[in-house]
Amino acid sequence: MKLLTVLMLIALPLACFAGSGCTLLEEALNDTLSDDVSIERYLRNYHEFLLDGDDERAVTELKQCFLEQDSETVDNVHVMLQTVYQSIWCSDS
Repeated sequence: MKLLTVLMLIALPLACFAGSGCTLLEEALNDTLSDDVSIERYLRNYHEFLLDGDDERAVTELKQCFLEQDSETVDNVHVMLQTVYQSIWCSDS
């Protein structure tokens, strides 16, 4: 499961703009990582981006994966995100 997380987040440099600079992306990532956001709330928040039941099942599985992670893993993902945001791929220039 950790490999899936790493592979998913490798794509972030392609999606970030100026230290993310994309509040929707940052909000979605924070909601994904937060154990304060239930699966139901997560699905409501991002319903407009889900095209069908397959998307909903995939997003549910993704959120459930992060709900099951220990705090150390989630903290490490936050550190990785900050590293990506501060990388040359997300710089202001």
